[in-house]
Amino acid sequence: MFKSFFRIFIASLLFVGLSALPARALPTVSLNLMDTDIYVGESFDVQVLLDGDNINLELLAFGFDVKTTGSVFTYDGYKIETGFDDDSSWVPPGVAGSAFPGITYDDVLLATLSFTATDVGTGYLQALGSTDNLFYGLAYEIVPGVTGWYDINASLDVTVNSGVVAPVPEPSTIILTGIGLIGFVGFRRKFKKAS
Repeated sequence: MFKSFFRIFIASLLFVGLSALPARALPTVSLNLMDTDIYVGESFDVQVLLDGDNINLELLAFGFDVKTTGSVFTYDGYKIETGFDDDSSWVPPGVAGSAFPGITYDDVLLATLSFTATDVGTGYLQALGSTDNLFYGLAYEIVPGVTGWYDINASLDVTVNSGVVAPVPEPSTIILTGIGLIGFVGFRRKFKKAS
């Protein structure tokens, strides 16, 4: 009887102690399209943003793959943002970065991805980093020496428009128009003198 009571008492203490710990929200990664008015032939960028949501832990590293569906744009490359070392060579063809000491603020720009629009339509873009406790996902230092891992799973629809961008006049066209106007003014003056 005493052993049963003691086990229940210890289990209750553990339950109360664990439930008294502050709840931590999960970090989320999102993709931010820098320009929503995209035409065929144009280049565009997508930011990979982390919302730590008051997790109050140090971000040590991240890693993810870039996946595209549809053939309306091509992936040109990435830029790891300030504060991170570029560790992408460890996860080819993925994108990875690390920061030592870790980054403690909540909203972090991880990387900027570059694309070129190739056709009209809508394509699907994903940044996927399923945790492997090594190079993929988000690595946070929970307590010194202990790392917690979270998945990266962000997606975005990108639409390439069919509208035609207004043509820019060529320099020769502008010069010819200017010469024509000067000639017209000269002809008008000559005609006025003659009458």
